[in-house]
Amino acid sequence: MRSVWKFFSSVYLTIVLAVLISAVSAWGSMVVVRNQRFFSALDHEVLFPFLLSLKTEYIGLTLWVWALILLTAVFAVNTVVCTADKAWSVIRTRKPWQALFPHIVHVGFLIALLGHLAGSVWGFRSYGHVLYEGEAIPVPYQSGVQVRLDETEMRAGVRGDLDYLRTRLTLVNDDGSEVVTRDIGLNNPLIWKGIAFYHFDQGQSPTGLVLDAGGRTSEAALNGSFSAPDGSAYRLGSVYPDFALDESGRPFSRSDLFANPHIEIISADGNVYFLNISEPGTSVTGAPHAITLKGYVFTPYVVLTINKDPGIGFIIAGSIVLVAGMVLLLFFRGERTELVRSRPGVEERGS
Repeated sequence: MRSVWKFFSSVYLTIVLAVLISAVSAWGSMVVVRNQRFFSALDHEVLFPFLLSLKTEYIGLTLWVWALILLTAVFAVNTVVCTADKAWSVIRTRKPWQALFPHIVHVGFLIALLGHLAGSVWGFRSYGHVLYEGEAIPVPYQSGVQVRLDETEMRAGVRGDLDYLRTRLTLVNDDGSEVVTRDIGLNNPLIWKGIAFYHFDQGQSPTGLVLDAGGRTSEAALNGSFSAPDGSAYRLGSVYPDFALDESGRPFSRSDLFANPHIEIISADGNVYFLNISEPGTSVTGAPHAITLKGYVFTPYVVLTINKDPGIGFIIAGSIVLVAGMVLLLFFRGERTELVRSRPGVEERGS
């Protein structure tokens, strides 16, 4: 047991591991550059479940990842044993308490590493959630909670690049009660119970039409309804991207391209008319009222990435401890020679 402890507390092991980790990381960088599509998919998954699901199918691409995991695990054991060994030596030999500062950094590193391990085993990553302003969608893998887009604001710089972005999200229960409201940005997610809501993209999408029916102008959502001044009701039906009529007069779309877009307008008595929606100013022919397209209704939307990382708390805590240790080490350690001096005959081990 003593020989095992001595092996893992060796400074030479630390040096060898550092060299091997650097070499494997360099190898992995070359593999990633040559196989970007595969590793882009890996970035969208929780690490260990994804690697285990591959089995040996892509071992040529993932071998360096497994090697890096193994080396990191050994490095963590080396850090634990070395830190415990040196901390006990400081206490036993009654060195200045400042001699513990380097080991605070080690503890912070280990806490953060534990967080990365938890995030690589559990949690989820979910992409491409399109959310329109005023709309709410269910939070993945979290029953009873929805996320709602309250508003989004974007400003472009003089060169056309994004200068300012603010997106306000609200988490609501299924009964309508609000849980939390927060503004997020590109690198400033909303984090709730370990679930992070990231702003990925934004834009505006046509969600309705501005129509004039017999002199009354109103906005109608797609699949919505509108009325004329005399109370006659109409509703919007199917959209045909490339509108045409077959030999029997039935509508169909010749393709999925918006080459000749038309929408159904259905009267209260069931009569169907077709309105060209390619540009404002077009009108329905044959309807009891003159129905003219005046414009479009655009609704802002955002695209969210929703991740759950159960280790995020450990990562934050570990980072704080690590930074605190570095500050203490750099500014409050006193004379360095005083901290590292050992009693004659005491064997030094690496930290």
